[in-house]
Parts: sequence; structure tokens; C-alpha cells
Amino acid sequence: PQEAKSFRRCTGYVEQFDTQSPQLTVRETVEFSAKMRLDEAIPVESKQKYVDQVLQMLELDTIGHLLVGSDATGGLSFEQKKRLSIAVELASNPSIIFLDEPTS
Repeated sequence: PQEAKSFRRCTGYVEQFDTQSPQLTVRETVEFSAKMRLDEAIPVESKQKYVDQVLQMLELDTIGHLLVGSDATGGLSFEQKKRLSIAVELASNPSIIFLDEPTS
């Protein structure tokens, strides 16, 4: 039997529809997830390095300064938003990640 709390901490789930804040940049979005979900005992510098690795792995490092935006105001492409959603979940360093229609 799996404890609900520990299971949530070791898994990540990327929804089909992206729900990122349009007012934040790509980097701020991933940093927020890392700061909120990684253990408090991890030094800020280590969290920052991990965020850098996630952004680079998903090829978001070159657009880290761009606002997420929205359909109405412009912003990231559909594909970039999908990779950002994956990055947000990877920022919590899960053992398992579930993706709901990642190529939609």
C-alpha cells in the first residue's frame, strides 16, 4: 500500500491543457515550482542549478526570459507551453511522471 502523501511527492502529472500563469516568464514559472515543491533543506543554489538543467533539457533555456502569455495577448507557442508544463513537473524531481496526451 502506498501512502497518499509520499506518492504525490514522488510523482508528477502533466495535464492535457496547460495552466501556466501568463504574467510570469518561462524561468520564473519553473523556479516557482522548484521552490514550492523541492525539500526546504536543499540549498537555493542547488535548486537554481536543477532549474537550469531542466530548462536546458527541454530546450527552454533560450526562451527563459519570455513571458508565457496567453492566446489573447500572444506569447509562447502551443509546443513551447507543452514543454513548459513538463518542465514544471520535472522541477519537483519526481521518480515517475504521467503525461496526459503529451503530443496533442
